[in-house]
Amino acid sequence: MSEPVPARPRRETQRVMVCPHCDIPAIQEIKGQVVVPPDNPDDPNYPDFEYTLLCCTNCREASLQVREHWVFDTPNEIPKFVYPARRQLSTDVPAELRREFEEARTCFEAKAYTATVVMVRRTLEGIGVDNDINDRPLARQIERMKTEGLIDNSIAEWADSLRALGNQGAHFTGRQVSREDANDALDFAEALLDHIYVYKKRFEEFRKRNEAKPASPPVRS
Repeated sequence: MSEPVPARPRRETQRVMVCPHCDIPAIQEIKGQVVVPPDNPDDPNYPDFEYTLLCCTNCREASLQVREHWVFDTPNEIPKFVYPARRQLSTDVPAELRREFEEARTCFEAKAYTATVVMVRRTLEGIGVDNDINDRPLARQIERMKTEGLIDNSIAEWADSLRALGNQGAHFTGRQVSREDANDALDFAEALLDHIYVYKKRFEEFRKRNEAKPASPPVRS
């Protein structure tokens, strides 16, 4: 006698979750699904992957999720958003600073906006320490970063604004840190990390490559 086949669940038409665009719990309408088969169908370690296109009923923005597909008709993984995707910091950024920044982002996603700006301030302090600038208070540390050429005037202005916002979060003032300010703090901190650890390094590599090239012959008019 053959084994009974489990009943396949009803086809999904919607999911309820926090929208990655408008950040509000809302019904996500399923607009389409694609299953990508495994490279080796006989090996259970190579599952199908199910891609689901969603549309938020609140903001009408589209998003895309992926999860490992069915094992005995039961999904074995929580769907993950692949669009919009969270940007990952470059591995050129030291691991300790990536960890501080990721904790700031985790606070933001948990709507702990005061904690977000405090963690951003810690990230600023970490940048100075990593570059052997240990001055205190942080305002003096930022000024020394500028005088030593680590950051320019505009980046220093960003950093000082983040310092002031972090101070607001670290001390009781009776004022709340807004979502917009916390989000800007994250964006500016990410730009600062990219500026110091990614783009400055890439520009130095670019400059050295060009200096090593043989001089071009003069152009005759």
